[in-house]
Amino acid sequence: MPMNKHQQITFRSVEEALEKLNAEDKGHYYICNCPECQQHEAFMYKNNLNYIQCNRENHCGERMILQYHKKQTPKELQQFKLKQAYPSLNKEQVQALDWAKKAYKHIKRYFPSKTLDNGYRGLSKEVARDFIVDLQHEGLVQFMFQKIEPLLGKAYANNEWMCQRNLVFPLYGEDNTLDRIFLRSSINPDLEPKEIQLITNPSKDTRDFFMDIPKNAKTVVFTEAILDGLSFREMDASVGFIALTGAAKTRKVMDYLEKHKEALRDTFFLLAMDDDEAGWEANQNVAGILENARVGRDWNVFSCPEGIKDPNEFLQADRECFKKQYIKSIAPFKTHQRKREAALEMEL
Repeated sequence: MPMNKHQQITFRSVEEALEKLNAEDKGHYYICNCPECQQHEAFMYKNNLNYIQCNRENHCGERMILQYHKKQTPKELQQFKLKQAYPSLNKEQVQALDWAKKAYKHIKRYFPSKTLDNGYRGLSKEVARDFIVDLQHEGLVQFMFQKIEPLLGKAYANNEWMCQRNLVFPLYGEDNTLDRIFLRSSINPDLEPKEIQLITNPSKDTRDFFMDIPKNAKTVVFTEAILDGLSFREMDASVGFIALTGAAKTRKVMDYLEKHKEALRDTFFLLAMDDDEAGWEANQNVAGILENARVGRDWNVFSCPEGIKDPNEFLQADRECFKKQYIKSIAPFKTHQRKREAALEMEL
């Protein structure tokens, strides 16, 4: 017998409702099992967790009111979702992971930064602020380390050498959770090594490369460092980039390319590793991956002038020359694309 329209269903908590209804996160809503027909086609919007509707209008279409004994805040709900996704994380780790993601987003959006707003390493304010969080002073870096200590398994808050690393580059996984952070310093630019990376999600095999590929990107650049990738974004807002965060780190990139080669089949790749022995070897490794797995449509190598080691150094040394070299490097791709389009037109 069908339920009455807008019948009320009571759960102990939102967690219980999501679990019993087999809720599947779809961004701004959940797909759930319909309490009436049991099909996995009911939806519940995150901004109204008191209402669920079956999407099978011609077969069920029930609409129901959900009530909860325990009221939950959005923060509690987000932490519950993280715990569901990563059950091996304890409560303190879930809270730390949730805090870090929200804090970095808030700081990027609302905190002023003379470093980023005045052309950090040749990057415009718009490009830098999309990817870099400036904690500005050692006290705030220390506070960050205190908050995320459960994720790191080590106390960095009283380490002056670490607390001088005020620039944070968050790295997110395919599920949009914070996997790692890369730390640099504008407080003390002479710190060595220049970049430190820390794993912030100890519950999974985290991605060890930084990636940002716009939806309609035709070209993707491979670099060793995030700043090198951002140097190309400075020239071309539509270019995608994959930063290996180390010349030897190609295994997970290879797995990613093979897994997504269908989506990347029309992509052109530009190899722009550092101009040293490790960089040359990394270029060869990536080229081998692209060739052997037949990923993408074509590839080319980006070269820096003699005496310049990497793309970001090139950008800072001569911005106009860097732009010309980039245009020259992708010119064969455009020729290839025009020939392909002409061939397709002839087939029609």
